[in-house]
Amino acid sequence: MRVRVPSRKVREKFLLIYELEGCQKAVDFLTKYYGIRRMRIVLDGRRVMRTKAHKTYLAHYYKNKAYFTKRGLTKRTILHELYHHIADAYGLDMALSEEERGANRFSRGFLGKAQV
Repeated sequence: MRVRVPSRKVREKFLLIYELEGCQKAVDFLTKYYGIRRMRIVLDGRRVMRTKAHKTYLAHYYKNKAYFTKRGLTKRTILHELYHHIADAYGLDMALSEEERGANRFSRGFLGKAQV
C-alpha cells in the first residue's frame, strides 16, 4: 500500500490553513482527511535525535509526536514527518530506507516543484 498525495484542492486548503492558522492546525486538517489520530508538533531542538556521528536531525517522528528544531520547522519537513505518522497509523511495514524515500516523495509531490 502507498500513501497517496491528496487532490489539488486539499493541498491548497492545507497551505492556506498553514499560512493563516499555523502548522498544527494544518496538520490536524490533514490527519482528519486521512482519518487517523492527531500528530502533535513539538518545537524542541533538544528532543531531536542525534546519531553516534553527532549528526543532528532537523526533525524526528516518534509515537504520535514530531519533534522539530527551529530551522527544521518547514512545510517540507512537516509533510515528511506526517508521512511517517500516516505510515505508522496505517500499520505499513516497510524498510527504513523505503519509508524515507516514500516520505521524501510524498513531501515533494505534495508541494510540487515550485515550493520545495
